[in-house]
Amino acid sequence: RREKATSNICTNQGLMALAFTIHMSLLGEIGFKQLGKLNHSKAVKLADEISKIKGFKVLNKTFFNEFVIETPTSAQKISDELAQKNIVAGFVLAENKLLLAATELTSDGDISKLVGELKKY
Repeated sequence: RREKATSNICTNQGLMALAFTIHMSLLGEIGFKQLGKLNHSKAVKLADEISKIKGFKVLNKTFFNEFVIETPTSAQKISDELAQKNIVAGFVLAENKLLLAATELTSDGDISKLVGELKKY
């Protein structure tokens, strides 16, 4: 079946592209700008709160909605332990570096919960 395929895009990728296109068209230019501002403000709030925690450092000076933090202990350990509490602690980049992101779906409660847990390290 794969050998006869005329495209290398799978059904899921096509569906995601279609969903994205519909979402963007419904938002319109103004909604798209507002969404971007909201994503950025959530990430800035998260980064600001994390930068106040002793032993943690935000490594990016500028960013949109993703940034890297340096952790005082193993990033993998933090990620694994917080996953046990149903908290997504980012993507492990290195021994003590995590890539974090915030979007319009990130609530103030989500930020407080993550920051509260990170303070334990």
